[in-house]
Amino acid sequence: MDVAPQYVLELTRSLMEFQKAGYLCDTVIVVDDGQLKAHSAVLAAASPLFRGALRVDASPMEHTVIMPGIQLSVAEVVVHYMYTGNFEVEGQCDYERVNKLQQAVQEFGINLQLVTELRYSQFCLKY
Repeated sequence: MDVAPQYVLELTRSLMEFQKAGYLCDTVIVVDDGQLKAHSAVLAAASPLFRGALRVDASPMEHTVIMPGIQLSVAEVVVHYMYTGNFEVEGQCDYERVNKLQQAVQEFGINLQLVTELRYSQFCLKY
C-alpha cells in the first residue's frame, strides 16, 4: 500500500491548520479590508508571482505583499486553494463573487490553466 497520498493529505491539513492559526507564517498579505498570514514556501510553490516577490534573503518586513482591489473573503478562498488545491466558497454565492474570485486568482499569479474552470455553477450549485 502506497502511503504517500495519505502523507500528502496529512501534510496539507497540517499546513492549513498552521496557516489558520498564524503558526510559523512568515508572509502577510494585505488586501483592501484586512490581512492574512501565510507561509512563503506555500505561496511561492503555488504562484510564480509570489516566487519572484518573496526572496529567500529578505527580512521579515519584506515579506509583506500588498494586493489592492481584493477583498479579504476572496483572498482567503484563493490562499486556501494555494494550500489545498480546492476552492471552498462559504456564504452567499453569486456571479459578482465568482468574478471577483477569478480576478483574484489572476492577481495572485496562479496559472489559470491549472485551475478547473471557475464558473458560477462550480461554486453555487454546492451550496
